[in-house]
Amino acid sequence: MALTVDYYFAPNSPWTYLGHERFAQIAKAAGASINVLPVDLGGKVFPVSGGLPLAKRAPQRQPTGSSN
Repeated sequence: MALTVDYYFAPNSPWTYLGHERFAQIAKAAGASINVLPVDLGGKVFPVSGGLPLAKRAPQRQPTGSSN
């Protein structure tokens, strides 16, 4: 039986960037194929949830270059 994982991700998310390689390794080790499904958080999710994209958040909530 073929294993397929639906992979919903936001291309501009730092979490996607940090987790993608590990996710791909896990899927490969399991013999799974990946159904890539990008999600537009900025245009669809943030407006209805009240959230803001990273670049529009208060400066205190944006990265400073140091690890917190």
